[in-house]
Amino acid sequence: MTSNSFFQQFGELSFTPEEQGLVFTPAIYWDSTNDDINLLLIGKFIASKNVDNQVVIRAFQGIWKNNKIDSISILKENYFRIKFSDEANRNDILKRGQWTYKDEWLALAPFDPQSNIDDYTFNKMHIRVCIHGIPIILKEKDDIAYQIGNSLGAMIVTVLKIDSCRIDRNTVGYLRVEITIDVIKPIRRCVAIGGPGTTPKLCPIQYERLPTLCHGCGIIGHSVNFSPTFKLTETTKYEDWLRYIPPKRQEAASRSKGRI
Repeated sequence: MTSNSFFQQFGELSFTPEEQGLVFTPAIYWDSTNDDINLLLIGKFIASKNVDNQVVIRAFQGIWKNNKIDSISILKENYFRIKFSDEANRNDILKRGQWTYKDEWLALAPFDPQSNIDDYTFNKMHIRVCIHGIPIILKEKDDIAYQIGNSLGAMIVTVLKIDSCRIDRNTVGYLRVEITIDVIKPIRRCVAIGGPGTTPKLCPIQYERLPTLCHGCGIIGHSVNFSPTFKLTETTKYEDWLRYIPPKRQEAASRSKGRI
């Protein structure tokens, strides 16, 4: 029996009052102000195969060296415990968007002393998206541009930041928005923009530094060959056009922003 099926069956059971009696543990273990607790992150690679743990540790020790990383230890396959020298550096890593290794996403979460490793939910990803085809009239309307981004964020999860609304050579705008998405759902491919009495315009969405994506079901974390729901005889609905490649001048900075 796998651990997943074990916990699934366990969660469906009911228990006696005696079984549910609380076992008290030393208060310091649960103290959220404990220094070590505030220095720790739990990381998990969202991938259909195991990564090379030692190679990954060396890679992230290098990329995070300026953040005064103290240690990275293996909890089990694809799971890591990461300790920093101070809380500010830990929080900086947590806030700087998605971290990837060979297009596999390393999801991070603050350490919770009351949680088992299987209790963590790694389903939220910070990511920057480009919404193309924004009507030209919206370029100078910051409030409208914000509403577009906010609407997109409300549909997905939360808007974190709106960078800019620009115009390309074809005189159509695009909006870059940093948002949080739920990775257990298929990613969005477009957003409808319109006003009262108008026909909504479907504006395509592209994702910057998008990790491994299933072209069949649109879920992040596995390829189409490992999709639990998509049949290879079906037509794929999610293609590589969903990936946004930043300009070359930004590529040199990609390592400092989480991609290796």
